[in-house]
Amino acid sequence: MPRLYHTKSKTGCARCRARRVKCDETKPKCKSCTRHQVNCLYDRTNRWKASQPDDNSATEPVLHQTGTATSQTATHDDKHFEESVPLMSAESRDRRYLELRLLHLWTTEVCQTLPGAYDPINLRIWAHDVPKIALDYEPLLTAIFSITLLYMVFSNSQVGIGKDELFAYRARYFEAALRNHRQALGSMDHHTANGASFTSIVLIFDAFASLRERWVQPTNANVPYKPPTEWLQMCRGARNVASVGLRMIGEDSDTSFGIMARGAAPFTDPEVIYSEANRARFAHLLPANADQSENDTDNEAYTTAVAYIASVAAAKEAGEDFVKTARRVTIFPIILHDRFITLIEMLNPRAMVILAHYFALLCHLDRIWWISNYPEKEIEAINGSLRSEWHGMMAWPLQVLRDRGQQSAVNGSEK
Repeated sequence: MPRLYHTKSKTGCARCRARRVKCDETKPKCKSCTRHQVNCLYDRTNRWKASQPDDNSATEPVLHQTGTATSQTATHDDKHFEESVPLMSAESRDRRYLELRLLHLWTTEVCQTLPGAYDPINLRIWAHDVPKIALDYEPLLTAIFSITLLYMVFSNSQVGIGKDELFAYRARYFEAALRNHRQALGSMDHHTANGASFTSIVLIFDAFASLRERWVQPTNANVPYKPPTEWLQMCRGARNVASVGLRMIGEDSDTSFGIMARGAAPFTDPEVIYSEANRARFAHLLPANADQSENDTDNEAYTTAVAYIASVAAAKEAGEDFVKTARRVTIFPIILHDRFITLIEMLNPRAMVILAHYFALLCHLDRIWWISNYPEKEIEAINGSLRSEWHGMMAWPLQVLRDRGQQSAVNGSEK
C-alpha cells in the first residue's frame, strides 16, 4: 500500500491541528493561540478518555456514513478515536448548508485558482468531473471541503462564520480526509484509483495553502527555525499514491486523471529540466568536486532540486505566464529526491539554502491566495538560521526580497 503522510497531533487545539504545528495543549489557551491573539478551541478529548463511556458527552458520527467507498471500512476504534465535542451535528441543516456552500465555492471559485486551471480541459475536470468522482469517493469530498474552508478564510468569504470556527471545521474535514483516504488505500484498485489520485493532488494543494498559517519560529539561539518538513512529507506521500494510481489507471487512459497527468508531462520533461544549462545556473549551490564530505546520494539530491529551480527561473525569464509558473512550482516538492527531504529535516545548511532559492521563485506569485507572502517569511527565517559562512549563497533570494520591497514602496507611493 502506498504510504500517506501521517499527522502526529491528535489532541491539540483545532487551530494548531489545522495549521499542522505542534500544540503545547496549555489550557484554556495554548501558547500559539495566545501569541496570535485568537480564540483557542479544544474540540476533542484524548484517546483514553474518548474510549470511556460518558452519558453526558455528545459524539459526532462518521461523515456521510452511506454510499461511499470508505464508509464500510471504518472501525469501531476509529469512531471512538474521533469522538469529540461536535462542531456541527451530522446531517443537520447547518451542516448541509455549509457543505453545499463549500461545494459551490469549489466549482465556481476555488477550481479557477488551482495550478493548471488556465487550461479549459483541466478547469472542466476540476469543476465538473472531480465533484462527481467525489460523490463515490468520500476522502476526495472531504479534501475538497477542507481546502475550500481555507479559501474561505484567506479570501474573506466567511459568510457570517468566524475565522476560528472555520479553522476548527477545516481541521475536522482535513483529518477525516486523511483517515478515510488511508483506509481506502488498503483496497485501492482501478475502480477507486481515479478518486484516490485526485485526493492526493488536492492534499498537495492543501499543503501549499496551509503554509500561509505555518508558525515561523523566532530565529534565535533558544528557538531555532523549523523548516516546513511536514509540507514536504505530505507532498511526498501524495506523490507516491498518485504514482500508484496512475499505473493502475494507465497513462494512456481516457480517465480524468490520465488526461490531466498527460497535460503535466511537459513540465516534468527530464531532458529539459536537467539540461546542462539548468545544472550550471546555480552550480555555486552544489558541493565542489573536492568536497569529500558529501556522498553521491546527497549530491544527486542537491542537483535534482537545483536543476528544477533553475528550469522554473528560466521559464519565468522567458516570459511564461505566471499561472503556468504556478503550476511548475507545485511540482517541485513532488519531484524532490527523498534524501533532500531528509537533509532538510536534518537542517543541512546547503539544503536549506537551496530551499530558500525555491521560495524566492514563489515570491513573484503572491497574488495567488494559496501562496501570498509566506515565502518571504521562510527566506528571512532560513537566512537567520544559517551560520555566517553560508550567507554568501543566500545572495539571490535576499536580492529578490529587496527588489520586492522596493517595488512595494513604489506601488504604495503611486496610490
